[in-house]
Amino acid sequence: GLCRSIGVSNFLISHLEQLEEDCVITPHVNQVEYHPLQRPQELVDYCRSRDIVFEGYCPLAKGEALTHPSIIQLAKKYGRTPAQICIRWSIQNGIVTIPKSTKAERIQENCKVFDFTIAEDDVEILNGMHDGRHVSWDPSLIV
Repeated sequence: GLCRSIGVSNFLISHLEQLEEDCVITPHVNQVEYHPLQRPQELVDYCRSRDIVFEGYCPLAKGEALTHPSIIQLAKKYGRTPAQICIRWSIQNGIVTIPKSTKAERIQENCKVFDFTIAEDDVEILNGMHDGRHVSWDPSLIV
């Protein structure tokens, strides 16, 4: 049979454009590294303009974001953990977010992000932390 929908991972705009040239099916989802230190907004906007769901993995930057002073300060301000701040920020930016944990208590903690909102000025602080850092691998190395 034929595929009715596909998903891709780590596709940048150039990869999505190549796919568009070669296929008749547009992906329904693009799964890409997304956290305060890696916020590829141009790619997010591109996906949204083509009705491709942007799904962010590594929302905690493999733990690197949890020790960032701005994130720690916001966690104290909101009475939350740094992980909850990162996850909530992703959600408020309209990103489908998939935090990973094997520990039950962390999974429960990660789910407790729907009963608070980060103020817009604090969201902008987090948005401004982007430095292009990859904690996974860099898809720009794939031609």
